Amino acid sequence: MINIFKDIWYALTSPEKYREFMNYNKGKLLLYVLVLTLFSGVITVGIPAAQFLAAGGFGQILNDQIPEFSISSQNGFQIEEPVVIDSYNYLVKADSNVVYEDITDISGEYGSYDYMIVLDREQIYVKSANDQGIVGKFEDMGDLTFTKQDILSYVPVMYVTSVFVIILSFLFDFGYYFMTAFVVSWGSGVFVSFMRLKIGGKKLFKMAVYAGTLSYLLNIVQFCIGKTIPNFSLFSLIISTGYMYFAIKDYKDNGMDELPPEYQMNDRED
Repeated sequence: MINIFKDIWYALTSPEKYREFMNYNKGKLLLYVLVLTLFSGVITVGIPAAQFLAAGGFGQILNDQIPEFSISSQNGFQIEEPVVIDSYNYLVKADSNVVYEDITDISGEYGSYDYMIVLDREQIYVKSANDQGIVGKFEDMGDLTFTKQDILSYVPVMYVTSVFVIILSFLFDFGYYFMTAFVVSWGSGVFVSFMRLKIGGKKLFKMAVYAGTLSYLLNIVQFCIGKTIPNFSLFSLIISTGYMYFAIKDYKDNGMDELPPEYQMNDRED
């Protein structure tokens, strides 16, 4: 494990070490990305989940923060008192005393959110990240009847669903890291051609896995400080590609003889 942390440090600070990274086996790469994604999971999911459970979990929070309410197609939405939960990129707003002319414009009052649930007396608006959201009229929902007790009865299901989502998120994050490394390694072939080198695609891919370290850690920092870098995906690719450029240039200048002949430069003369 100590070697993993050394590799993280070298990946961040030492382009000359990438000559060693390109000769690592698949097991080392998998372990490296596993450690990074587990670290990210602890910071972005584990700690918030522990704080959430310490606060009482779904049941306690639902009891404390949500007044008694009912939803039906006949009477619409009724709640004892208005509720606003405004946290990070999440907004839950419920008020049965109003009917919004355009419920989708509620973000104009509260800012921009990735996730929103807004209810007034006659309609509900649900929006998740990267979509326009949907609006539903209670009068169009047939024999619908829903209360706070119905939500509380689903608390065990919420926990099971949360665990399932966390596992899927981890697997996606793990796979996405390698997919990004592939894109960076493919793009870095331009540097290899320009510098008249021959470096196999597998070795470029291995280097790209380590070149993505800073970008990945910056993504964790974004979460911790609650700020998002605009166009971060593009910014991340630029950072990773920059690491690849300096690593490949260092290999050309100092490290060619450390690799087998088939990976050396065709022509030593510029």
